[in-house]
Amino acid sequence: MNTQQVEGKNKDGRRVLAFLKPFWQWVLGDSIVIAIAQVCAAIIPAFALSWLVDHILPNQSSNLLWGLMWLLIFVAVFDLVMMVIDEYFCHYIAKSVTNRQKLKLFTHIQYLPFSFFQNAKSGELLARTSDDPDTLHNFLAWEGSTLMAAVQGVILYNIVLLFIHPYLMIASVVLGIIFYTASNYVGKRTRLASKQARDEASRYLERLRESVTGIHLSRVLGVSDGEVDSIIGIRQAFVKHSVRELKARMQSIVVIGGYNGIALAGVYYVSVLLIWDSQLTTGQMLTAGGLVTIAANEMQKMLRMWLSIRRTGPALDRSDILLSIPQSDAETKEGAAPSELKGSITFEDVWFAYPEKEEPVLRGVSFHIESGDAVALTGPSGAGKSTITDLLLRLYEPMEGSILLDGQPIETFDIGWLRSQIAFVSQDVQLRNGTLRDNLKIGNTEASDEDLLAALRDSGLWDYYQSLPLGLDSSVGERGTSLSGGQKQRLSLARALVREARLLILDEASSALDPITELKINEAIRERKKRQTVIIISHRLSTVLSADRIIVMEEGRIMESGTHHELVNREQGIYSRMFKREADMGRTVVGIE
Repeated sequence: MNTQQVEGKNKDGRRVLAFLKPFWQWVLGDSIVIAIAQVCAAIIPAFALSWLVDHILPNQSSNLLWGLMWLLIFVAVFDLVMMVIDEYFCHYIAKSVTNRQKLKLFTHIQYLPFSFFQNAKSGELLARTSDDPDTLHNFLAWEGSTLMAAVQGVILYNIVLLFIHPYLMIASVVLGIIFYTASNYVGKRTRLASKQARDEASRYLERLRESVTGIHLSRVLGVSDGEVDSIIGIRQAFVKHSVRELKARMQSIVVIGGYNGIALAGVYYVSVLLIWDSQLTTGQMLTAGGLVTIAANEMQKMLRMWLSIRRTGPALDRSDILLSIPQSDAETKEGAAPSELKGSITFEDVWFAYPEKEEPVLRGVSFHIESGDAVALTGPSGAGKSTITDLLLRLYEPMEGSILLDGQPIETFDIGWLRSQIAFVSQDVQLRNGTLRDNLKIGNTEASDEDLLAALRDSGLWDYYQSLPLGLDSSVGERGTSLSGGQKQRLSLARALVREARLLILDEASSALDPITELKINEAIRERKKRQTVIIISHRLSTVLSADRIIVMEEGRIMESGTHHELVNREQGIYSRMFKREADMGRTVVGIE
């Protein structure tokens, strides 16, 4: 997967604002709440100090003193209420933004070209669709409100300083700009270190997934120590880059921490000059000093939060890179969805090569399958048999030639409708963690229990089903860990039968079955031919005997076609040689000379 950085790293803040735009009403409401809290928590108490020094103390007014005390108590309680409301608004916005981004990423992935997943690492995809949005969530939930309060505070306090005297505001703003520039420079180093640490975190997640899913293999091969060593190397690299990020952050803290004292000293110096010039009262100077102290703290918070935005930049980059990958036209383009499919299939001079490979897998393949026929595709590994399935499912598009379904070009049909007409079983069985019923109904949620039981009988799973204490509600384990290889394959076949699709494709679907079970399934397939078009793909010739016609492929071309009897009796034929070789191997295994 391409991990190059997107352009415009100085636009991290704009991207965060773009995430917030769909929820602007909530953001506006939160900003109003924060502004009220700022007035209650800082501005009123600062002016209270000025009133106390300039009016209450000189005039010894007890009534004004009591009034000021009750005012401060009221604004403190009101500020607490605003803080609770702000907390709710902030977390609601964070969860909404993150949920929207995760759904956007997940939806985008569903419609990417199938070739994208051939080179993509699942661990990295998990990181990009889950961990990266969570980084944004953590910032918005725990630091977003602080940043908004800091920005508003700096603005409000400088407006008040302008009201007291323009020179005070000018001094505060100039110093703020200087420190923002310095912290932004240091922030670039923080961002780079954060990106490198995040890349190592993705590597760890990918390696962890491989280790957990392949635990059986590592135990059998006795390489558990090697698995641990590989993880140690990745984690050490992660710690190395994390330490670099920490050092960059410490430098930022030193820069930001110096702002408070310098800003306060500057404002006090200007205030004293204004007092000497009789342009400022002592109370106003104390108010200005208090506001500058608070504004300096808010500026520090704002700069720290800005560095947090820069640290989220690499996560936003990775999401942008993923979202920039063009979606497949086949997955997004609408097409025809006929009310009925007869099930005839035609390949006309089809050529195909997989992406990033020059050698064609199919070379001028042409054949026709009538509706309701059972046709087998056989031949050695790499002959192009499974590629036929990939093209029928429109996982890929042919380079040349055409594929027709009921006489119509396959690309004219809606992709969702097309796949709903195909039940597919492969040797690479994909099961979900759930019950037997859940796995059977994946392709047909409307199927009744009677339909499920019938499919279990036809797929040779009836004896297994009867041994289950909870029947259809029994768990199959994560990825079917409670099932044997043959049981997984039969369950996959049962799931395809439940779907009741017009086309049934069996791609090496009996590779893990014993001969007796395979014979039973072949009988069930012969029954299915009455209402389905069946394509059987296998290099095991015992599997193709139930077919009406057998197509023999070699090196991407169709070499022979006919019934079993026609092909087996053809002298020097490829199928005949394959059949005799398999028969000889069978006799050798059982000890017959």
